[in-house]
Amino acid sequence: MAPKSLLVVAALLAVVVSACQLPRGATALEASPSTNTNTSLIVSGTVPCATGNSIDPATVPAFPNALVQLVCGGKVVGSATADSAGAFVFSQSSASRDLVAAAMHNLCRVVVVTPLGACDRSLAAAAGTLSAPLKLVGITTGSGSGSDLGGLGGLIGGIVGLIGAIVGGILNLSTMPFSFV
Repeated sequence: MAPKSLLVVAALLAVVVSACQLPRGATALEASPSTNTNTSLIVSGTVPCATGNSIDPATVPAFPNALVQLVCGGKVVGSATADSAGAFVFSQSSASRDLVAAAMHNLCRVVVVTPLGACDRSLAAAAGTLSAPLKLVGITTGSGSGSDLGGLGGLIGGIVGLIGAIVGGILNLSTMPFSFV
């Protein structure tokens, strides 16, 4: 029974690795409609109104109405406007396989396009860009069911969750601390 379980784990790992690989010769987000997945990508965060490194939005004023862009592999893949509390959400359903792979390989970041002077006039002369890398918060598969494959519960559950997100789930990402560079 153990060899069969190992074959199942090996097969699942092969699917995960192949699904997460960028095509050879492709930049992170070259995509055609045929490469879209059933995966949704959700990125959320709060934009701070400050300069510096490792800015924690909870400790500084928020940047309301800031235009933010999701940049993956050097390409802008979407934009959103922060609300009056500086919070924003970027959501893309049927994300391309390349976008999912870029997000999973830490090739995406949030970049604030609106100049800092818009949130605090004393920061109008600040030269730089406010941006933040992303972290994976969670994966929602929507299946709600697990399976027991030979007592390998945690490992199999993690692999199944990742595969579910890649082929039809939700990748939830959040900003890490912002930096002004």
